[in-house]
Amino acid sequence: MASDLRPFRDGNLWGFKDGGGNTVIVPKFDSAGSFSEGLARVKVNGKWGFVNAEGQMIIEPLFDQARFFQGGYAKVQQGKIWGYIDTGGLFVEKLDAGAFVDKTGEFISEKDYKKWGKMPRSKE
Repeated sequence: MASDLRPFRDGNLWGFKDGGGNTVIVPKFDSAGSFSEGLARVKVNGKWGFVNAEGQMIIEPLFDQARFFQGGYAKVQQGKIWGYIDTGGLFVEKLDAGAFVDKTGEFISEKDYKKWGKMPRSKE
């Protein structure tokens, strides 16, 4: 299961191990983040992309910055443009750098975030 995999560093490269300490994805990335929603962000040649639990590149490394997936979206930066991509790597909305997604997947502006002082509760 992808959520059980943890990034680890071997020399200058990053890979992933399972909970038992076994290497599942050999170190081949310049940097790596934790898995979220079945994908982990990885850095290759200065750009961020996303891999699955088998180490296959699902979203090509095209981004200058990338955050983890939450609610089916990940915040990314490509050049001067910030936005959200879906798990297929397609931009779903271009945003300013101060936008958030709450736990229901709703987009929240920086203005609303500051007004509430914290992330709003879900509508459940």
